[in-house]
Amino acid sequence: MTTRQVKRLDELAQSVPPARDLWPAISAAIEAEKAANATVQGARRPAWRPAAALAAAVALVTVGVYIGRAMTPAGGPEIAANAQSGGDVVRTAFERDADYRKQRDVLMAEVQKRLQSMPTAERDKVSASLNTLRRSITEIEAALGRDPANALLQELLVSSCQEEMRALTAVREAGGQET
Repeated sequence: MTTRQVKRLDELAQSVPPARDLWPAISAAIEAEKAANATVQGARRPAWRPAAALAAAVALVTVGVYIGRAMTPAGGPEIAANAQSGGDVVRTAFERDADYRKQRDVLMAEVQKRLQSMPTAERDKVSASLNTLRRSITEIEAALGRDPANALLQELLVSSCQEEMRALTAVREAGGQET
């Protein structure tokens, strides 16, 4: 067999057949895999999916009932009866832990001292941010008072309280770095 040297692209052969046809083996492997997957999925799908869906539904209802009971309105049955009879907005059901309130009060006292030593422009920005956080928490608490079982509002309240604590801690630590 002689080889000739190609100098230009158009001198190459236009079609070169493969040494053997691979498609029949590839096609057979694809079909076998499809058949195996269909058999396995067809056998398992009806058995576990409805059971999993039912278990998830029961778990969600259980969590909702637990959260609803844990979030009884502050003030007891009188406020709950007042809310059901169309009275004023129920005060928020989320009663924060005493340790949380104590830590927040200590942080607030330290932050107030730190704010007094800040330049006016910086103090105004920090105060505005803290007031926005406080207003958000108050609005979320009011919304929770109207819908105490709302898990999204509960999560938002916890997140906002955590954010407030982070901001207060950052302001306090910023003051400690300058001394």
